[in-house]
Amino acid sequence: MDFIEEEKLIRISALVLKEMQGRLTGEERIFLDSWLKESALHTQIYQRCLSGHKQREAYASLRYFETQRNFDGLKAKIAFPSKTRTVVLRRLWPIVAAASVLIAISGIWFWNKGANQQLNERLVSINDRLPASNLATITLSDGRQYQLNKTENKVVIDSGGIHYSHGDQVAAINAAVSAKIETPRGGTYDVTLPDGTNVKLNAGTILTYPTVFAKDKREVTLLGEAYFEVAKRKDQPFIVHSKNQQVRVLGTHFNINAYQTSAKIKTTLLEGKVTVKELNRGHQVTLLPGDQAVNSAANFSKRAVNVQQEMAWVYGKFNFDGKSLREVMDELSQWYAIDVVYKGDIPEVEFFGGTFRTSKLSTILKILKDQDLSYQLTDDGKLIIKKNASNIRKGGQ
Repeated sequence: MDFIEEEKLIRISALVLKEMQGRLTGEERIFLDSWLKESALHTQIYQRCLSGHKQREAYASLRYFETQRNFDGLKAKIAFPSKTRTVVLRRLWPIVAAASVLIAISGIWFWNKGANQQLNERLVSINDRLPASNLATITLSDGRQYQLNKTENKVVIDSGGIHYSHGDQVAAINAAVSAKIETPRGGTYDVTLPDGTNVKLNAGTILTYPTVFAKDKREVTLLGEAYFEVAKRKDQPFIVHSKNQQVRVLGTHFNINAYQTSAKIKTTLLEGKVTVKELNRGHQVTLLPGDQAVNSAANFSKRAVNVQQEMAWVYGKFNFDGKSLREVMDELSQWYAIDVVYKGDIPEVEFFGGTFRTSKLSTILKILKDQDLSYQLTDDGKLIIKKNASNIRKGGQ
C-alpha cells in the first residue's frame, strides 16, 4: 500500500468511527457516500465495520496485540472493579473503537488486495511460466498412490515406511515390494533410498526401486535425469538401469541424463569410479571424476567434461554454454512444463551463458532475441519459435 492509499484508509476509518458515534458532519457524509459508490468492495468494507460481530473480533485482535506489546497500564485499568472499569472503558472507547475500525477495514482491504494479487499472478502465469517446484507422486507395487506434499522436498524410504525428512509418514510399506517416484514436467523432488543413498530427481523423471534391496546388489531403474550420492557398500554394488545402458558402482557421486526424448544418454562422474555398459553392443567404459560417457544409437564413447557445467541443474542453475537451440529448449520444456513448436527449420545457433533456475520463463527467453529468433507463448503452454526475416528483428513477443 502506498502513502496515498494509507492516508485515505486512515481518513475513511475516522469517518466510519464518527458515524458510529453520531458525530458525522454533512460534508463528511458526502465524502463517505462518494467513497462507498466507488466500488462494491468499499461497500463490503463499510458493512464489515458496522457489524457488531466483526467489531468484537477486531477488539479481540486489538487486546491480543496489546497483550503481546505488554501494555501493562491499560491491562491494569481494564482489570478494575466493574464500576471503575466501566468509566475507564468509556474514556478509552474512542481509542479502542478507532483501532477496531482500522483493524476491520485493514483486514478486508488487505485480504481483497491479496486475492487480487493472486488473481493477477494467475493471469500473468497464463502468458509466462514459473520455475519447477516440489511436485512428485509415489506409486507402490500394490497400487497405492500418494501425491507428495508441495511444502516438502524430500522423502525417505526405510524399514518404518515412507516418510518426509522431518518424520511425518507418507505411507506404510505393508506388502509392497517396490515403489516408483515420479516428478512431472515442472516438478522436482529428492528421495533417500532404503540403503541411505540420496537421489535428486530433475523434472520429468521416474525412478523405480525395491522397498528392500537384495543382499547381493542394489538395483534401480531411471527414466529422465537424476543425481545420485550412493551409500558405500563394498559387497553390494549399486546398479542403475536406463534405456540401453547399465551403470554399476560401489559408492560414489554421479549424474545420469536419460530422457526418453533425448537421442543421447549422458553419465557424468563427480567422485569415485563407475562402470557404464552399453547393452546393445556390449561395450563398456570406466569413468573417473570429470569423465562423461555418451551413449547414442550411433556411438558409445567417453570424454572429459566441465563438471560444474554438466551439473549446473543440481546447483540450481542453467548453463547453456555450447548448447544448440534444441538442447536448450529441451531443458526449458522439462523445467517449465511447456511444449516447444518450431516454425520452419530449426536454426543452427549456439548459446552461451546461463542463469538461475528460479527465474520465470520470460526472463530466460530473452536469450532468443540475441539469436534473431522470435517466439510466442500460447495460453495452453506451447512455445512457438521461428527465425526472424533477415531484415526484421522482432525479439520476443
